[in-house]
Amino acid sequence: MEKASIKFLKWSPLYEKEKPFQIFMDLLPDAQDQRKTNLEWDEKVVVVEDFRDRAQDFQLDTHGFTTRRLAGFTELPDKDVIQEKYIPAVKEMLQKEVDDVGTVFVFDWRIRSSRSETIAGQKINFSDQTQPLLPSNFAHTDTSPISILQRVQNSFPEAGAMILHQRIRAVNVWKPLSHDVDEWALAVCDGTTVKPDNLVETDSVRPGSISTHYYAKYDEGQKWYFLNKQCPDETLIFKHFDSETSVRAPYALHSSIRQHQVADNAKARRSIEVRALLFSETFQGIED
Repeated sequence: MEKASIKFLKWSPLYEKEKPFQIFMDLLPDAQDQRKTNLEWDEKVVVVEDFRDRAQDFQLDTHGFTTRRLAGFTELPDKDVIQEKYIPAVKEMLQKEVDDVGTVFVFDWRIRSSRSETIAGQKINFSDQTQPLLPSNFAHTDTSPISILQRVQNSFPEAGAMILHQRIRAVNVWKPLSHDVDEWALAVCDGTTVKPDNLVETDSVRPGSISTHYYAKYDEGQKWYFLNKQCPDETLIFKHFDSETSVRAPYALHSSIRQHQVADNAKARRSIEVRALLFSETFQGIED
């Protein structure tokens, strides 16, 4: 076990009358409200436990996360390799390794780097998936039920009603690239230790879209886990949503962690994350 820092949402009475929000775009110069966010943060030191030696005890339905091996993709040099080789391998792994999966629909992927390659003042182009983002040090899920509904309806306007009548899960498949993780490891929080009132729905506004996800308030009962020195052959798979209400863990929080003991010669973390919807049935004609 080791100690690390994570930022949690600090509750404000403001949220009782104004929904939490973040805006990732320029505001109109004459806009009356020039705020890009109303969020406030509370950094906490948490204990994170390496679960590698008992990984079989942690599964998607019981804890909201798990780990599986996916060899052969230590380097992903360009977009073509990612889309033509890596994404199909991720889909195959999910169908083989996760129970109750008929169809895998990959809707997003992203590269991250702990040492920013963006020039100071340069805007982030969220539509360019190859432009690395910094690790996110905030306890959160990537989506919410309303965003899942909207994504299914927008992606499958003709088959949406049929899809919504079976089990749907939203998952993230995360792994490091190039070398083992020396800094800014990714940690996941056991979903059974997250109380529903820990979650605060937040709007994320980007050019051309508004989506919702959850940030989390701190609770001392939350239990956090990671894979110490996670290697490029190890994936973390974690849930953001599960329509099956009988499972113990419908989701798991996640966050990159600011580790307190990092070697002076630590290498920058590079990673790739793939977001997908898992449908319990097999549907013809559903392609990502």
